[in-house]
Amino acid sequence: MANENHRFSTLYADLPRHWCPQSQRFAGGDALLTYLNDGWEIQDNIYYEEYWHGGARRVLIFYFVLARKNECVTMRVLGNPMVDRLLNQLRLRVIPTAGVRARIRQPQQPRRQLN
Repeated sequence: MANENHRFSTLYADLPRHWCPQSQRFAGGDALLTYLNDGWEIQDNIYYEEYWHGGARRVLIFYFVLARKNECVTMRVLGNPMVDRLLNQLRLRVIPTAGVRARIRQPQQPRRQLN
């Protein structure tokens, strides 16, 4: 997979981007590319959370589980067009976490009618 990811790094700055899960809550797409180019591989499905600010501005947070040798890290990446393109071209399965949480934690309840 590392060879496939190399083509993305040529579209953006060639400077490696540092990201540390202990000090940075979110990463940018450039930090994700740095990890992929350093030999980390995406594991399983990609989950995302959706937030709306002011009712008009949507922000997506993608959860990438990355592994290399005996290391594993979950990188929370802010959505942007470059991340969308990466997900599209690698044909990764993207699942909304809200839907998953709703199915697992909250059993379906019938709606009460208002009188």
